[in-house]
Amino acid sequence: MSKERRMIEITPGRMSPGGRMTDRIESRGHSCPYCQGNGYHWQEDEWQERYKQECPICNGSGRLDALITVEWRASDNV
Repeated sequence: MSKERRMIEITPGRMSPGGRMTDRIESRGHSCPYCQGNGYHWQEDEWQERYKQECPICNGSGRLDALITVEWRASDNV
């Protein structure tokens, strides 16, 4: 199975006192590992009839999005 790797380079941009100290990075469209991107799992009822049950992780979409938040603060090093 193939894996895709993405690297994020983190460097502070231009900042001003009292300005925004967080950055948000969004990565969309990753295949759901729980349902393998199907959006469902096969289940059986009490009469052994098969049916599709929506994936509880991706809510049936088969895809996941990642939201990464970087919070900048003063360093503790002296």
